[in-house]
Amino acid sequence: MIRFEPVDTVVGAVVSGCDLTQVPDQDDIALIEAALEKYGVLIFRDQQISPAQQIAFSRAFAALERTSRVSARLDGHPEIFVVGNVDGKVVSFAPADGSDELEWHADHMHLAVPARASMLYCLETPPVGGETLFACMYAAYDALSAEAKDRAEGLTALHSVSGLQTFLRTKGVKGAAEGEYTSPETLTVRWPLVRHHPLTGRKALYFGSKVTIGIEGWPDEKARPYLTRLEAEATAERFRYAHAWRPGDAVLWDNRRVLHAGTPYDMRYPRRMHRTTWREEHPIA
Repeated sequence: MIRFEPVDTVVGAVVSGCDLTQVPDQDDIALIEAALEKYGVLIFRDQQISPAQQIAFSRAFAALERTSRVSARLDGHPEIFVVGNVDGKVVSFAPADGSDELEWHADHMHLAVPARASMLYCLETPPVGGETLFACMYAAYDALSAEAKDRAEGLTALHSVSGLQTFLRTKGVKGAAEGEYTSPETLTVRWPLVRHHPLTGRKALYFGSKVTIGIEGWPDEKARPYLTRLEAEATAERFRYAHAWRPGDAVLWDNRRVLHAGTPYDMRYPRRMHRTTWREEHPIA
């Protein structure tokens, strides 16, 4: 029987009784889907899964997206996005300079079809650093004043991978978000700053700290300070869960209601993570 034990933060639950080597049936799918919306982040400990098993489990819930960075696709399993610093590649979304400045985002928010959920499986991780932080955008929206809510709900945010690439270059991660892409790097997409979860209708903020490059109709000198202030408020400690990885961890998160950010780690140690990315099937607008 699958059980969910909430962690002591506003998002997150540890899952027991679920073997990711097995394709879930419809009852388990419904149970996990409901828990994913309720808790935002689901933590599966002590899993031993192959790439094919991770793909099969994920595909039971959604069509899977392939990363546009072709060189980061796992050989023989293109649905797996390899994140880390192995095989002579650096695929990282965290600053290399030890900076507290992080790139909060939801996966694929810079694409015409974003990701509704993502599963990251840890094979190797450094002894220190490399945590993933998750911030609850339900709680962040709810904490805004009535005036701030009204303002946010009237805004459309602009997103582009170019914002992420510029940030990482200035933070010392050479090639971290660059390489071969099957879609234009300069593509800009527009999403409402406040979105509604299709399962519950709850409102959540939807933006990134760097991948969001502006507000539609606003000059940059107005948009950037607003987004910076909003990031500071929305990703405050009280809205976060910090996941310290260990091999065998699989973490599934709901991109519709949480933002996440990677923290720096010592590149002398290997870090190898496999991500499957679940395609969004409901319109955001």
